[in-house]
Amino acid sequence: MNKKRFLFAVVYVGLVWAFAFPISISAQQDSVKRKYLESVDVTAKKIEKPVNSTTPLQIVTQEQLTALPTLQVSDVLKFFSGIIVKDYGGVGGLKTVSVRGLGAQHTAVAFNGIALSDCQTGQIDLGKISLENVETIALNSGQPDDIFLPARLFASASVLNVSTQKPIFKLKKPINICAGVTAGSFGLAIPYLLIENQLKKKSTPDGWSMASSVSVEYLTSKGNYPFVLEYGGDEDSTSHERRKNSDVRTVRGEANLFTTFGEKHEIDVKFFYYNAERGLPGATIFYSTTPTQRLWNENCFGQLHYKFSINPKLSYQANAKFNYSYTRYLDPDYLNQSGELDNRYIQREYYISNTLLYNVCKKLSFSLSNDLFFNDMDANLIQFAEPKRFTGLTLLAGQFTTDYVKITATLLHTFVQNWVSIGTPGANANKFTPSVSISVKPFKQELFRIRAFYKNIFRMPTFNDLYYQAVGNADLKPETANQIDVGMTYEKYWHQHKFHFTVTGDFYFNRVSNKIVAIPSKNLFIWSMINYGRVDITGTDVNLDLSYRFMKKYEIRTFGSYSFQRSWDMTEVNSKTYKNQIPYTPLHSGSAGLVVTTPWVSVFYTILISGERFTLGQNIPQNRLEPYTDQSIAIGNDFKLKKISFGIKLEMLNLADRQYEIIKNFPMQGRSFRIKLNFLW
Repeated sequence: MNKKRFLFAVVYVGLVWAFAFPISISAQQDSVKRKYLESVDVTAKKIEKPVNSTTPLQIVTQEQLTALPTLQVSDVLKFFSGIIVKDYGGVGGLKTVSVRGLGAQHTAVAFNGIALSDCQTGQIDLGKISLENVETIALNSGQPDDIFLPARLFASASVLNVSTQKPIFKLKKPINICAGVTAGSFGLAIPYLLIENQLKKKSTPDGWSMASSVSVEYLTSKGNYPFVLEYGGDEDSTSHERRKNSDVRTVRGEANLFTTFGEKHEIDVKFFYYNAERGLPGATIFYSTTPTQRLWNENCFGQLHYKFSINPKLSYQANAKFNYSYTRYLDPDYLNQSGELDNRYIQREYYISNTLLYNVCKKLSFSLSNDLFFNDMDANLIQFAEPKRFTGLTLLAGQFTTDYVKITATLLHTFVQNWVSIGTPGANANKFTPSVSISVKPFKQELFRIRAFYKNIFRMPTFNDLYYQAVGNADLKPETANQIDVGMTYEKYWHQHKFHFTVTGDFYFNRVSNKIVAIPSKNLFIWSMINYGRVDITGTDVNLDLSYRFMKKYEIRTFGSYSFQRSWDMTEVNSKTYKNQIPYTPLHSGSAGLVVTTPWVSVFYTILISGERFTLGQNIPQNRLEPYTDQSIAIGNDFKLKKISFGIKLEMLNLADRQYEIIKNFPMQGRSFRIKLNFLW
């Protein structure tokens, strides 16, 4: 490391230590004795409204999650606009998300405001995040309006944040127990248990409280659903087959500890463990042999969040995390000297973050955030590079807010240093990236807002991009994205808030430069990673929500979303793919739903719609994937019997038994059934 880069590292570490010990401002203590009444916990949590955000924001609450016929986070995101969920089929299939055509690596996925990581591929498998004990799922296209967040959540083109439900206890009931089971077609079974304890109740405003929650979930599925294999074109013969080697078994556990000291200090601790073994069914290709590949994943992390309200103007928060991830891929039929391919990868991350928020006045605030994290990776491969990466992020943000205007501006500095034990390390980075967003409310009496934002951001090549054998390229440049968005939001209430209507609409343009792609070099097995050109993405996202509540316990709600996304390859004028839609990106897509709630039963109907897509960059009939619709219906309700509450829900998925593919040769599951039972003591 040269002197300049060493100096950068020293400055970053020094900044962390400067943040880590904020000065406490103490107030004078008067001598008058006080008598405190027993405190009452306020259980309502403020959730930002999408119509008030300066950047496109989509939120699903816990109440809405229970209504939707969903099993995993990826199922929920299919109802968001501007989203492409790559789903390789079945419960155990890989599930990643691309927002507005920018790719999964440009989306940060966070648990309670602290980012998940995968330095090997840069994309998070959303299938490993359970919907149990989730309070909200929020997606920002751009960045959050909240500037009191770690710098890492501003270092991506979009942010998906999953928030855990904090325990709520009734008077003289210091423990909650929730147990449930989901069973369904093709051997699906998911037992679940959650235990919440009130370890210490706050007796005075200056006292302290502590609560914990522990949950465990086991999932197993055969995944052997039927599908139709086509041997040629539409007029050729077909056969009825079943998915093979598609079994999956996962164990997921979480432990949370929530502690408050008075009204100024808050500490949250989370431990997460995930273990999975699954078969890889592979592509459904005629004459292909029965797949035998297996995949093992193990992931565990511990994270800590500390928040200190120093005084009404100054607040401080710190985050720390350690992440461990293990992956094993086995191909027992691989043709080599060993007669098999058994690749094992281990990656680790050490992360610390410090953030200061200063409220100059009610309308103006600033924040300064610094994140440091170190990643390394090992593998059992011969001549593996054993890469290591140090990243420092520093964010300066400001926000001005009135009843009629909100402006947020940020400047992010990114410093990256790479090392390898064997070979040539990837390029380092030392770069500033700005963003600015604004929301204006032009009319005093109407909840109508106009918003716009610009953001410049980049993503570093992943370890696979740089060092994967016969594919990696250490000379890759970062992939740069410029985002521009102009939109509007409107909210309306009628008849004493019985009618509620919201609509949001956005027009956007994204340009991706130095896009990282894989192309064949020597043959179809030996590929190379290169920076290859430019992609221009123009689109429109519209979201509607209308509800009518009457007689207190009756409600009808309908919602829908529509996306138009034109993602063109603009790399080379003379190329066959010039101004062609990029792979797996539909021009038109959308979703809709209807929810009817009564005291006795609730009924839910949803539909997903996707236009045609192309599997390769050249938009020709041979590469075309058919449009599809996927309809589901659910019926259920919650009941109470003395001190026990229980709920039952029946779901029928893919009502029309329509066979379709999101990824070519990976058929999605046809008609299936699920039943969900849960009990709360």
